Amino acid sequence: MTGRSLVRALVFATATAAAPVTAAAQAPHPAIHAADERGGVSGAVRDATGAAQAGVTVVATHRDTTAQFTATTDGQGAYAFGALPVGRYDLSVVSGGLTLYRQPDVEVAANRTATVNITMTPLSGAQLPDSERQALLERIAALEQRISDLESTAVLSEPETRVRRVEVYVDENGNVLDQPGPNAQARVTYERERVYRRQTINEKIEEALADAGERNVRVGVDAAFGTQGAGRTNGGGDLPDGSAYALASADLFFTAGIAQYTVFFADIVGLSGSPPDAEIPTQTLLNGYTARLVRQNELNLREAWLRTELFGQRLALTAGRLDLTNYFDRNALANDESTQFLSDALVNNQMLGLAVNGTGVAAEFDPKTGLRAKFGFQQSNTDAKNLSDSMYTLSEVGYTFTPFALPEGTYRLWFRTDNTAEQAIRKAVGVSLDQKLTNVVGLFGRYGTQEVDGSDRDHFFSAGVGFQNGLIFNPRDLWGVGYAQMDRASGENEKLVEGFYNFLLTERLRLSFHLTHVLDRPEADATFGYLLPGIRLQASF
Repeated sequence: MTGRSLVRALVFATATAAAPVTAAAQAPHPAIHAADERGGVSGAVRDATGAAQAGVTVVATHRDTTAQFTATTDGQGAYAFGALPVGRYDLSVVSGGLTLYRQPDVEVAANRTATVNITMTPLSGAQLPDSERQALLERIAALEQRISDLESTAVLSEPETRVRRVEVYVDENGNVLDQPGPNAQARVTYERERVYRRQTINEKIEEALADAGERNVRVGVDAAFGTQGAGRTNGGGDLPDGSAYALASADLFFTAGIAQYTVFFADIVGLSGSPPDAEIPTQTLLNGYTARLVRQNELNLREAWLRTELFGQRLALTAGRLDLTNYFDRNALANDESTQFLSDALVNNQMLGLAVNGTGVAAEFDPKTGLRAKFGFQQSNTDAKNLSDSMYTLSEVGYTFTPFALPEGTYRLWFRTDNTAEQAIRKAVGVSLDQKLTNVVGLFGRYGTQEVDGSDRDHFFSAGVGFQNGLIFNPRDLWGVGYAQMDRASGENEKLVEGFYNFLLTERLRLSFHLTHVLDRPEADATFGYLLPGIRLQASF
């Protein structure tokens, strides 16, 4: 059946529908009614299977005065007119501007409620008036013309695999039902389906041009400038107080689509300035950009890799010079030092423990069901003569779902090994999560622990809250508050808290304000603390 004939069949069959009606007047028709006497009409609207029809409009029209009253069905399909002037009425069910049902001559008696239950079924015999029937035919003709125009100017896209949430009902024998049944309990499952999306010819042309553009080399720039002050709140001695710091960073990156689902990427970084980490001996970096600083005023190749996607884009392989931690323990609310937190303790899990970039491979398997698995290895010591003396590995399993009727959340578990330590292979394990509570607010958390000398362990955790789409000054602003704590087996520990607000000034320019407080206790020294206000300007184009 074509799209045009299908619309004609469905709309016409539904529109000519009426139903057996139970219209039980509770009192005989009085000869004379006082002007202020009132009565009512109530009932329910259901389809042929008995399912409630929620949100449809029921109209009661007085046959003598033509006065109209409307009611909308609730979630159980029920409607009610509580105070109608007495008389005789015509009841209609209206949807989308069309009258789908009409029940004439319903009597409303004083102080009585007539019951009119409506079953929408194409098998009923009542017909619409000629004027409404003609309006329906004109509506069908207009819909047919729109379908004809769509078929002549649109094409089908390539098939896409989508995962959709489905509610089913499972009875005591394990049978799966589409509708509620006796002793059946509701269950939520996820199904994959291959779908086509209609595209206009113009969209198809634009998509082809965009695909061609992706195969060409593109150049992008990400530049940031940050300044921080440092006021000492605890400790003394030779530690600085009342100092100011600044760090400027420029990333020049290249991408080239060299084959279908295959991309080359290179990132050249240049930094200049003096971050607070050069003077303040905290256990974590107070400015996350410091990790990129190799030598002042020099360009350094930070990453250069080739990425390809196989098996219907379910398996992604990345190989080259890379920072393996960029592909693991990712977090939607605390993972980007350019737009979110400035402190490295809230950007990364400190138990990942990788300090340099090197040759490596990362693989990610994503079957498009919400479950993902990752594995990667990388050279972790640039002075090592072979990989067996500098092998760093990371493994991760992550799952994205909607727990406890909340919006989307992602939960991860990772494990890493590193044989660069002289005495033994170091191991660490950690978890990470980001969970939306509403469209505005979300929570994040990280925990990690690593072995030290085979028996003792270091511990790290961080947590916080992020806001977007609401409780902000301008659309697409961001803000958040986070806390991080490091507890080492040696007795050293650190506690850090940071809040930030990120303004979107233009599409490519952001300005953020930060306030950080850190409290460190070195192993054999007195505790020291600092309050660090900061400003960061970031541009990308």
